[in-house]
Amino acid sequence: MIEGLRDSRWLSRAQIDDADWNARVAADCGGSAGYMHTAYLDAVAPGWGALLFADGALFPIWPRGWGPLRQCRQPWFVQHLAVLPPSGTPSPSISPPPPSSPPASPSLSPSPPASPSLSAPPPSSPPPSPSLSAPLSPSPPVSSGHHRSSARELAERLTHARLAVLKGASLLEFQVDEPPPLADQVPAGWQAIGRTTYRLPIDSADSQATRASYSGHHRRLIRPMDGLHYVQTNDSGPFLRLYVSQVAGKAGLTAEQIRSLGRLLKSLLGNQHAVLWTLMREQELLCGCVLLRSGDRLVYQLAGSSGASMQMGGMHRLVDHILHRPEYRGLTLDFEGSDLTGLQRFYSGFGARPYTYTRWLLDKRHPILKNVQRI
Repeated sequence: MIEGLRDSRWLSRAQIDDADWNARVAADCGGSAGYMHTAYLDAVAPGWGALLFADGALFPIWPRGWGPLRQCRQPWFVQHLAVLPPSGTPSPSISPPPPSSPPASPSLSPSPPASPSLSAPPPSSPPPSPSLSAPLSPSPPVSSGHHRSSARELAERLTHARLAVLKGASLLEFQVDEPPPLADQVPAGWQAIGRTTYRLPIDSADSQATRASYSGHHRRLIRPMDGLHYVQTNDSGPFLRLYVSQVAGKAGLTAEQIRSLGRLLKSLLGNQHAVLWTLMREQELLCGCVLLRSGDRLVYQLAGSSGASMQMGGMHRLVDHILHRPEYRGLTLDFEGSDLTGLQRFYSGFGARPYTYTRWLLDKRHPILKNVQRI
């Protein structure tokens, strides 16, 4: 432990300067930048704040509940967060982790419902979900400075922070865009659980080369069909209704989470941090997906399909269209991943490859609470 890192203080949301925070996020957070923007956190984690460590590093946390129910959770619809290094600290880039095979799913289900099952499944391979971020210039895929390179250090900081906001917390949880560490690198009491996302570099200059990486199943589904129109829109109402009717129940989203989604879409589209693409047939909305700009990534965060769309491969067609948009050339499409085999086939069918990030969890809840509260 670096000297002084255990000393920290709590910054409430009102004490966080948006301009300074977002400028540091754009400079230092790479693929986590979209999730770290204050507008994004405001929409999905009302009441969030940040731990300010003695060295000037910052990390957003979302305290919820009181007494034995006190917890600091990974916010909903957030794939991973990052530590903001002290102002003026250089952030040397490191290469992204090499593609990896999806890890075996542990017994604990993921907390944020964002990644695994927020999309409506297409015929034989369900689609994923997108993410949001402020319009940021492309940055290294995993731009990590000294203070973001070690999730173990962050776990130790959270464990030893002497703050009322963390006092008595029965559960601490965060996710970072790093592969899981070796077992002997995990602090006592913590679990480091590998989770899988799928990523695909976008090079729209050569459509034949792009489609050559598709599976035969995907190429058959995107054969030309008359009467279809691809529309980018800021009107999220029809898409949100489709999403709630087709996906929310299957994903197990609560009423509070659905309200959070509504706030998120309004904020992202209104601030141009994300785009909503839809596939239309005359006036009929067949399917749609929300794409969040996060550093050099385009995150496929929310997706929904109607029954008619599933029958004719609507989501396959929409993703194919996105992969050929010239404005996205040079970015990486991040599907956010899933534990569902059908969704994994959907992602990999476009040539996307698996990458592993990590969920860190310190669970001190009473056994009775563990039985009744899903995380």
